[in-house]
Amino acid sequence: MTVPATFDAGEIGIFGNGVTGKAVVGFCEKRSIGHKIFDEFGSPDEQFSEIFAAKYRTIVRSPSFTMSHRWVKMATAAGCRCMTELDLASYFWRGKIVAVTGTNGKTTTTEFISHALRSCGEIAVSCGNIGDTFIGAVDSAANRSDAWAIVEVSSFQMDGSDAFRPDYVLWTNFANNHLDVHRNVEEYFSCKANLVKNIRPCESPQTHCFVGKSVHDFCNRLRRGDILGKYSVCVSCDMLPPTSALNINPQRENFALVQKFWECINFPVEGLRAAAESFHLPPHRLQMVAKISAMDAISGHPKTVEFWNDSKATNFHALNAALGTFDGKVILIAGGKSKNEPMAEFLNAIRGRVRAILLMGESGEELSKLIAADAALGNGIVCELFRADNGAENLMHKIINRAFFLSKDGEIILLCPGFSSLDLFKNYAERGKFFENSILCLKLIYK
Repeated sequence: MTVPATFDAGEIGIFGNGVTGKAVVGFCEKRSIGHKIFDEFGSPDEQFSEIFAAKYRTIVRSPSFTMSHRWVKMATAAGCRCMTELDLASYFWRGKIVAVTGTNGKTTTTEFISHALRSCGEIAVSCGNIGDTFIGAVDSAANRSDAWAIVEVSSFQMDGSDAFRPDYVLWTNFANNHLDVHRNVEEYFSCKANLVKNIRPCESPQTHCFVGKSVHDFCNRLRRGDILGKYSVCVSCDMLPPTSALNINPQRENFALVQKFWECINFPVEGLRAAAESFHLPPHRLQMVAKISAMDAISGHPKTVEFWNDSKATNFHALNAALGTFDGKVILIAGGKSKNEPMAEFLNAIRGRVRAILLMGESGEELSKLIAADAALGNGIVCELFRADNGAENLMHKIINRAFFLSKDGEIILLCPGFSSLDLFKNYAERGKFFENSILCLKLIYK
C-alpha cells in the first residue's frame, strides 16, 4: 500500500494502546511506516519524554489525549504535529465523508444514514466514535471513490483537529456534557464547531451543514454568528413514516437533519422512507423491552407495567428528552458517575414527571439529599437510594424488584440514568444488559 504524496509524517508516535492506538499500529504496519506506542499505563519504555518528542515529529493521539494532556503539550512544544486518528484517516479515505456530532443521538443518526444509503445501493460504512475506527475503514474494501464514510465524531476527537475535512456535517443537538473534561460549556461547543469550520469547500450554493434547533440557540447565546458560518436549522420530518422506530422524540429531531441531508444529495425520497421503515434502533436507546402483568401487592388489583431501557442516556439532556416522551409520571431508575453537569438541571428534568426515583452509583447519595432538601420534590415523590454491596448485577435485581413493587397499573419503569455508567458497570451496554436480565428474571416469577 502506498502513502499519498500529501502525507509525509516520517515515523509516527502513537498515544494510547486502546482501540484507536491498535488500529493506527495496524495502519502503519501495512504501509511500512515507522511507529511507536506510548502508553501511560505501560512499561517505562512506553512513557513519552522530550527525547521521543525530538524523534517523532508526528503524533497520532487517542481521544482521551486532549490538547491539555501533559504529553500533548510536551509534543507540541517540541514542534511535533499532534493529530487525531480522524485526521490521519482523512488523508487516505477516497470517498465522501459525512460527520455526525451532537450531545445525544450521534450513534443512531450515524447508523441510520449508513442504513439509508446502503438501502439505495450505495457503499457506506459507519465508523468513528461509534466503535469501529475510521482508520480501520481506510483499509477495508469500502475505501472507494464512490463510497461514503459516516463518521460519528465526539468533542474529544475534534479538540485540536485540523485535517479531518468532512463533506457534510450533521449536528444533532447541544447541551451541557463532558464538563469533567472540558473547562466550560463554551469550550465543549467550540470543539464540536471545529467540524463545521473544517467542511470541504464545494461549488454548490447549498449549505452542507445541518443542525438541530438547540445548536442554533446556543450559537445565538454566544453571540458568535461566525462560529458556524453557513448552516441550515432542521425541524421538518414530513418524510418520516408514522410506523417507523424513529417516530419518537428525540429520534424525530435527528431524522429532520437526515431528511435535509437527503434533499441536499438529491437522493430519492422513497428510498429514505423505506429505510426509515426498516431501521431498528441500536440497543439501550429508549426502547420498551417488556410488559409484565401481575396482581398489585399493595392494592390487590391486577396491573400491567411497561419497562423501558434508555441506558445510553448518560447526561441530563438525554434524561430530559426521554421523560418528555411519556404522558404520565414514571418510576425512574437513575444515577451514576457525574460529568460535572449542574445538579439543578437534573432536578428540573424530573420535576413533575417522576412519581418515584430509585438511585444508584456515585451520584446517588448527593441526589437523594438534594431531592430531600427540595420541598416540592421531597414531598411529591418516593426517593430511595440503593448501594452495590454485592455487585452491580445484584444491585440491578434489587432495584427492579423494588420498582415493580412500587408500580401501579399502566405505569412506566424507566432506566434513564442521566449519568455515566463507569462507576459500577463496564459501560452503558452492560448497565442496560443487567437491567434487561433482571426484567427476564421478574417475568419468570409472574409467568
